[in-house]
Amino acid sequence: MPNPFRSLLAACVVAFPLVSQQTTFVDDSATGANDGSSWADAYTDLQVALANTSAGEVWVAAGDYYPGPAGATAATFQLLDGVSIFGGFSGTETQWTQRDVQANVTTLSGDIDQNDTYGASANWWQFQWTGSLGNSWHVVTGSGNDATAILDGFRIASGRGDDPARRGGAGLLVTNGSPTVRNCTFQYNAVGYGSSAWLHGCNSTFENCTIKDAYTCNCGSGGWVSGVLCTGVCDLSFTDCEFRNHYYVSSQSQGRGAALRLEADCNTTLLRCRFVGNQTGNFYAIGGGTARGAAVSNHGTLLVAQCEFLDNFAHAGAGISNTGPLTLTNSLFARNRAVGHANGSGFEDGDYGAGLLLWGNSPQSAVISNCTFVDNDCDKGAGICNYATSTPAVTNCIIYHNTGPAAAPGEDPVFPLKRQVVGAMDLEHCCVDYLFATEEGEDPPEAQNFPGCFDADPQLLNVVGGDYRLTAVSSCANSGDAAAAAGMTVDLDGNPRVVGLVDLGCYELTGVAEPTLLSSNFVQDVTAELNVVNAAPNELVIFVWNTVGVGSGPCLPAPATMCMQLLPPFAVLSWGIADGYGRAQALFPVPATAPLIDVHFQSVMLRGVNFVDSVATNSISWTIQPEP
Repeated sequence: MPNPFRSLLAACVVAFPLVSQQTTFVDDSATGANDGSSWADAYTDLQVALANTSAGEVWVAAGDYYPGPAGATAATFQLLDGVSIFGGFSGTETQWTQRDVQANVTTLSGDIDQNDTYGASANWWQFQWTGSLGNSWHVVTGSGNDATAILDGFRIASGRGDDPARRGGAGLLVTNGSPTVRNCTFQYNAVGYGSSAWLHGCNSTFENCTIKDAYTCNCGSGGWVSGVLCTGVCDLSFTDCEFRNHYYVSSQSQGRGAALRLEADCNTTLLRCRFVGNQTGNFYAIGGGTARGAAVSNHGTLLVAQCEFLDNFAHAGAGISNTGPLTLTNSLFARNRAVGHANGSGFEDGDYGAGLLLWGNSPQSAVISNCTFVDNDCDKGAGICNYATSTPAVTNCIIYHNTGPAAAPGEDPVFPLKRQVVGAMDLEHCCVDYLFATEEGEDPPEAQNFPGCFDADPQLLNVVGGDYRLTAVSSCANSGDAAAAAGMTVDLDGNPRVVGLVDLGCYELTGVAEPTLLSSNFVQDVTAELNVVNAAPNELVIFVWNTVGVGSGPCLPAPATMCMQLLPPFAVLSWGIADGYGRAQALFPVPATAPLIDVHFQSVMLRGVNFVDSVATNSISWTIQPEP
């Protein structure tokens, strides 16, 4: 007896046939039938291929593809819903996963008259650049598309945003669309608003993209941001992307940012992104306002995690210039620079917030945790500068060795703490250079106002060499607040965020933290300070000293095997219980009549049955200095 359900199923298959994934092939060097059916018969023109494709995938072999002929400046590659366009093929692959995007560079070029030249240096636009006159206004357009319109594995280059109707988006223009962009490089796109990409009313994701070498100038003809400009209501994410070598210059009072500009209605996530060598400035030597936010200029809602901001340059906020709600975690700000700019009234604007600048009237305050601000350079708040009306919460951070220019003749030097941080902020469990130094004419800082904070050298691996990871003797190991790190699983390197207790800064120590003794100078009639870090939480810490010296001292009584560095005899100076972060402190006044001799200190932690697991720290030696 026939099965009625099988007959019904057969009828459905006839009515709704199963459609296999369509693949269209494009290769500008193919010599076959030019119908896109195989690599041998590939289309040689990408525009023709897109005109004949409504679904599936388009595979494009290495080469240069132009949206139109010379003179057709309005020509653009329009993305298609339901179509994934893949570049990076050699022309022999049978699966798109076999492609090599780096080896098989596939360029969508706006140089439709094929006559562009570029300078070889980072300032490629300054010398040997022909200006890209006559190039396409928008190399790629994703306006009106949804997330199924995918662009993956291309170099998008040489657009010039001169479109009178939409001046900008030379590399990519998206208006009210949400295409997906992956594994793409944007390069040599110039002029207009968002030279590399202008995203308006956009909800796109960008993954593993490099956006670099772009230029724009607001010098009478209009244009902001040589990188990516986001306007309108947007919900965007950039993951594993790099923004490098963007330059935006203005002759007007518009500090708009260079690499990434996010307007007020943008909700943006930056995950594992790098911002390197971006610059913004003024066209004129005097006047023109303060150029801010070379890497990121944010006015919307911004989440930043595991990102790096390195070697960016502006008048203020070279790393991030922020006025909206900001959450910032596990990120590094290093070697960013802010400089003053003459405003024409005898004073200078700028020279503040080289790493992070918070400003504006947003009632939402920033939340900053487990970040490192080091080696940034400017006069005021080179690490963090808060000129906003709200107070940021700064927790588990390292703010250290941020510097600035030397005082000019007749000027008072800047107090060193003000090179690290400026403005109101709630600092907790942070290592801040000079935090407890006393500025002349001011009251000494009170430790209770800065819970868990200290200003000891964080003992980073190689500050001069640019390696800001922790060493095993770092005072920042195990010194963080676990609650502030809740939800974090990895650090900037991708290593587990918490090993034992949480560490300060963007890097978690991957080795074992060693108990270490730190100290201040020893000066007559001044209270001296000894600090132990990386002890076990809540254990007994004994401080010992002598005036004999340091050598191969005796071991503790058997069966302990720990030996002292101090030569005998040594005496107990004081003892205390380490806090929950493994820190203990000894404070004692150096007598005004103390002799100017060498003194030596060490600390001991008695552990285990019969003290068999006891440990000792390093030793420290000081020569007592005369009262100033």
